[in-house]
Amino acid sequence: MQPIEIYCMANQDRSDRVRWLLEELQVPYKDHYLKKRLGQLQSPEYLSLNPMGRVPTIVDQGQVLFESAAICLYLADKYQTPICLAPTLQDKERCQYLQWMVWSTASLECVVARMFTHVRTDAEKKETQLFVEEQSTHLVKALLSKLETQDYILKSGFSAADIMLAAVLPGAWDYIVEPCPPVKAYMHRLMKRPAAIKAKVFEMPT
Repeated sequence: MQPIEIYCMANQDRSDRVRWLLEELQVPYKDHYLKKRLGQLQSPEYLSLNPMGRVPTIVDQGQVLFESAAICLYLADKYQTPICLAPTLQDKERCQYLQWMVWSTASLECVVARMFTHVRTDAEKKETQLFVEEQSTHLVKALLSKLETQDYILKSGFSAADIMLAAVLPGAWDYIVEPCPPVKAYMHRLMKRPAAIKAKVFEMPT
């Protein structure tokens, strides 16, 4: 099988969830690390793959795709042996799967990103903190609606949706994970997966 080409900047950027998924699926891949300070994200060669000049981007047998959620949706649907991590279109859980795959970036990650927004004044810092605290209460309720009664976000078990969630949740550890034992247990369960360890998803970036 021809390796999937992954264009990224580090193991812990948004390519981490792609790499983890491929490790779970036992699909070979090759990393291409780009250096922003050298202008490699804005090179004509890279912009021809991803006009946004961001990472990750993959090339799979000539098929080019960017946006981590779209990449993981595509890969989990395409590669379903020896393990299947995406409910099929006929599966009753497919709608829930799609919901959580999108929620991980559209709802969860946008709040996590706000935590790292550079602010200049104490008033801006206070506003940001209040926003994150308020939104986190809603995010926690959504997660607890599932994780209080089951080990994974889907009742059927581990899926690509768990990878998407677990790759984002560490950024909100103090607000969402630490105060909620079911979410904390969920994260520890996922952090112990051999594929996540091999993909270095939870290692501290250097």
